[in-house]
Amino acid sequence: MIEDALDASSVSNGPSDEPHVPLHLLRQAREAVGLHIAALAAALKVPVRKLEALEAGRYEELPDLTFARALASSACRQLKIDPGPILEQIPLGQQPVLGQSGNAINAPFKASFPGASSSQSSWFFRPSVLIAAFLLVAALVLLVLPEVVQLPSLGSAPTASTEEPGQSIESVQLGSSVSEDVGAEPPGVMPPGAEVEEGNNPVPADPPAPGAAPAETAPGTQEAGAAAAEAAKPAEVPPTSNALLRIAAVGESWVEVTNGAGAVVVQRVLKEGDVIEFSSAPPYKVILGRAEAAQVLVRGQVLDVMPYARNSVARFEVK
Repeated sequence: MIEDALDASSVSNGPSDEPHVPLHLLRQAREAVGLHIAALAAALKVPVRKLEALEAGRYEELPDLTFARALASSACRQLKIDPGPILEQIPLGQQPVLGQSGNAINAPFKASFPGASSSQSSWFFRPSVLIAAFLLVAALVLLVLPEVVQLPSLGSAPTASTEEPGQSIESVQLGSSVSEDVGAEPPGVMPPGAEVEEGNNPVPADPPAPGAAPAETAPGTQEAGAAAAEAAKPAEVPPTSNALLRIAAVGESWVEVTNGAGAVVVQRVLKEGDVIEFSSAPPYKVILGRAEAAQVLVRGQVLDVMPYARNSVARFEVK
């Protein structure tokens, strides 16, 4: 019976271009088997109104023509009929196109960055560029400026400069080098004999002329007293000591001494009159701040540390 109904209502073999063509074949096939449209919709798990729209040819009520053709194929499979004649009544519609033609694989590539269309000034003020420029400037400042090392406070004394990279501690060779340093007397130190002679024979002042005012004789007396006081200073006389290394402070200074084992023996501030001696574990590496305010003796001989000083900080080694 179903085959007779299909043969009687057969249509042309080509697909129909009419947008509203009722699917009489589908309705006739459903009615031929005595199946209600609601039962068929429940079997296909679709709303009844969509199946009614399909049978009436109202394809605009369906999502698209592809859905309509799929629903018709499912209904024919449920009714066990050939879906070909029924699908020929449903328009094919426009073939689906994946993507847009402008985004096809053969489309020319167009690079689009935010900075391509922006001006040079706006590109420079981007946060990433500003951060990179700041880091570069900070690195250059750290490379150009010298490293600052804080030394022990000496009151009003200036801070000693740091040791430059690659600067090595100069070694003081005993023997001929020490003899040469001792042979050249440091400025301001007078031989003991000369000081005693000057102290015992002060320059006599001219006797005041009779009737002269006391103010006229005062300058000569003051000069003689100052010369005698300067000659009588005991700090200028080189002291004698049997220690390998002796450091005496004639002013405020600071010192750091490291023994042969690499241990720091002394690291302190020296006041005027302080004396420290070392003899147990040579060689000694000495860093002396305000070298002009300290007197150094090596094996009882005066060592001039000013040739080893840089910015008033002397670095030398005693073996």
